[in-house]
Amino acid sequence: MLALGVLVSGGCGTPAGGDPGGRRLHELGNDRVFAAFPEGATKIRVTRSPARHRQPGFTGGGWDGPSVVVSFTSAAPPADVYRFYARRAAAAGWRATARGALGLTDRWAKTYPGGAPATLSLALLSRSQAASERVYRLSGGVAPVVR
Repeated sequence: MLALGVLVSGGCGTPAGGDPGGRRLHELGNDRVFAAFPEGATKIRVTRSPARHRQPGFTGGGWDGPSVVVSFTSAAPPADVYRFYARRAAAAGWRATARGALGLTDRWAKTYPGGAPATLSLALLSRSQAASERVYRLSGGVAPVVR
């Protein structure tokens, strides 16, 4: 019985990997692209999420890397908001990778020290005609350490 308890407990726990010491979350969270907001942005909310391990179930288990998500509203025209972040991303070393439905760059990629790939995307979540109700989300994520 003791041997079974040791065998079962030995297979439990979180596997190595993720973001040891929170280094990747710190790098992403301090990236210059997140350091400023478009003029007139309101209801700004910044969420930093550490790497987390998903248990296998209906999908495969494994690590999700850390992320930073900035949500805000802005009365500025969408083209102004997208261009603001395109300039900030380029200045912070992000490389444009795609244009969205508005015909403006909305996705970027970057490699952090140690070869960690990262992605960044900007989305207009509401298409309200009322400018003050336009909600945006800037989402950045970096790959987890896999061991």
